[in-house]
Amino acid sequence: MHDWQYFFNHDRNNLNQGTYRIFEPEWKAEILHWFSQKDVDKQQKEDFIQALIDFDDGCGDFYRYRAYFLAAEALSQFPECSLGDAIASQLLKWSYAYFRQDKRDWQILPKPLVKTARKTLELTDRKRVIAAFVHLVHTTESRTVLRLAAEKLGTLDPGNKSAIAALTLLRPVVENKETFSQTSQNPGEIPVGDETAIASLVQTIETILSEEICFFAIRDLVKIGVGNPTVIAALVNLMETTLNKDNCCNAIAALGKIAVGDQTAIASLMKFLEINQGDRICLDASQALWQIDPGNAITLKTLVYILETSASASLINRAATYLLKIDPEYKTAIATGNKVAIKTLFQILETTEHQASEDEWERLYAAEGLVKIDSGNPKAIATLCQIRESSQNRFMRLQASQSLVNAVQNLEQLDLGNKLVKERLKQAVLLLVQDIENFQEYDDYENKFSLKPTHQLSYESCLLDIAESLTKILQREHLSQVVITLKDYLSKQFYKNSSYRYEAVFNIIWHCAENLTYPDFYKAIN
Repeated sequence: MHDWQYFFNHDRNNLNQGTYRIFEPEWKAEILHWFSQKDVDKQQKEDFIQALIDFDDGCGDFYRYRAYFLAAEALSQFPECSLGDAIASQLLKWSYAYFRQDKRDWQILPKPLVKTARKTLELTDRKRVIAAFVHLVHTTESRTVLRLAAEKLGTLDPGNKSAIAALTLLRPVVENKETFSQTSQNPGEIPVGDETAIASLVQTIETILSEEICFFAIRDLVKIGVGNPTVIAALVNLMETTLNKDNCCNAIAALGKIAVGDQTAIASLMKFLEINQGDRICLDASQALWQIDPGNAITLKTLVYILETSASASLINRAATYLLKIDPEYKTAIATGNKVAIKTLFQILETTEHQASEDEWERLYAAEGLVKIDSGNPKAIATLCQIRESSQNRFMRLQASQSLVNAVQNLEQLDLGNKLVKERLKQAVLLLVQDIENFQEYDDYENKFSLKPTHQLSYESCLLDIAESLTKILQREHLSQVVITLKDYLSKQFYKNSSYRYEAVFNIIWHCAENLTYPDFYKAIN
């Protein structure tokens, strides 16, 4: 079989009569093998590449990009292609287009396109890519692009003269010792391990009680003191002796970042947990202990104790979340703490059901905790739905939607064929699509509704989180309807009004395009 149209024969007037094996994952290896065959006429290969890069999909370029990336990957099997330089250059533009190449071609591209282009750079003809980077190094007007291109070029082709020359050009020139001294003392540029700076910062946390000053001193010690015995000893001492709870929490968190494997820190945290039990600071200490001594039994014991004894839905929720992270099968907690925690959380839901709105966060935490330790609990799922539908706090509604997604995912792991799972899955998909449609930017800046400090999320991160959650649970039967519902948000007008919503929708529809046939996607988006 030498005719490339066996893989790709576009019939614009009747897509269902066309051939679109180029978009079917199971055919990719066969297509690449076709390009490697010596008995296939070179002109056939050239024509196939040309057809791929010229493909006008008529549905927002989602399939045009896919065809182009396949052509680029085919160059690894057909490096003599006359179109290779142009293809490698285009890949590079898509990979780094959010940087300014020069004043004439500023452009911001969707992240899925950038991510896929960068991945394809690793799969196409390596020599062409190196040549494209060399050209970029010699032509870009941007120092940022120059540095990134030179570093990538040095990775692809160690010893490349263009990369070495570019990096030498970018190296900062230090004219005298005074200039160097001023540069090294800039905030955030203290050399790692600098003993003078460490001594000064240690003295600060030992003698100054101000929470703010201690916070910044501990932050800087984390940056320059990883594994440093002096820093670790000072943080251990602060944790053990301070009467200020915030300073203690900051010291504990810092130990979790810099004291991996340090026996002094491990012993101190274990002793701390044996003396102090049950509150938030113990949760922080147990997390820090697990970070520096993975598998430590005291961490698991502390988390289970919180489940068994705490009356705080927030604390139970956090303990359950961390237990699931470090012990996904939840074996440690199943026999003991979870039964008590379920009873406590259920009681919180019962007692807060008809109370004031200030209890709403605690109610949300209780429902979240229940779906984590008792997947499918109907009371918890009903509560999340109720908060999602009626809360006056938009961020709380978003978090309830995310928790519903998590609940559905947990149920799905238990029984893929369960009818209840399908119903909950459909419900979660509808809710998340509604969140994308209804989310409004001004809630980020107004204080009309109170927000917990940990929930002050940006407009961008909220929308992108919703999009990510949605793509995780979408099933094939949902894809076409999601495209139909959200496609209008890809218009230029919506991009001007809400670029973040545009990006979130683009991510979702990109996912749908990767999992639908070309004719089905074309029908849904047109």
